[in-house]
Amino acid sequence: MDFSLRLKQKYTGILIAVLAIFHGFPIAASEPQDELKAAIVLSFLRYSEWPAGRSAANPITVGVFGRPSFYQVLRRVLDGKSVGNRPIQVVELTAVTDPLCCQVIYLATEKASEINKTLLFVRGAHALTIGETDRFLEAGGAVRLAMADGHMTFQVDLDTVARSGIVISSKLLRYGEIKSRSLP
Repeated sequence: MDFSLRLKQKYTGILIAVLAIFHGFPIAASEPQDELKAAIVLSFLRYSEWPAGRSAANPITVGVFGRPSFYQVLRRVLDGKSVGNRPIQVVELTAVTDPLCCQVIYLATEKASEINKTLLFVRGAHALTIGETDRFLEAGGAVRLAMADGHMTFQVDLDTVARSGIVISSKLLRYGEIKSRSLP
């Protein structure tokens, strides 16, 4: 293994640890990518403005469709946290019709049919959709999380986010890649 690769791996591990400490959750050595994904979801929750209409006393609900192991990680990471004065609630989604109660829908599945059905079903809802597959944005998702060169990154489709009525802070967007079908 060459020196630069070992150095990159070392710094990736340090970044994971810093994010974990900053966000106040333990690192599970067997699932470092899921821990990072959970930290990024928390960042999107904290740096977004949600459409008016729901009482400030109601929780922000994050629904997870797909891998039960990611649901467990996300639940552990977000339990007890809040955004503004609103507590965060994580629920496991088992059917395409479940997501209407959610402000964030995380599609932790690689099955294109499940992704397409869910995104079609929630198209008019005011929900931020997050996924991991290569063509998630093209399918109508808002945020795609991915590993690139050994670190976690994200892509955001601004058109999809705008249709959801959610406003994501530029403080967060500057760390990702912006996609927009209306941009040249």
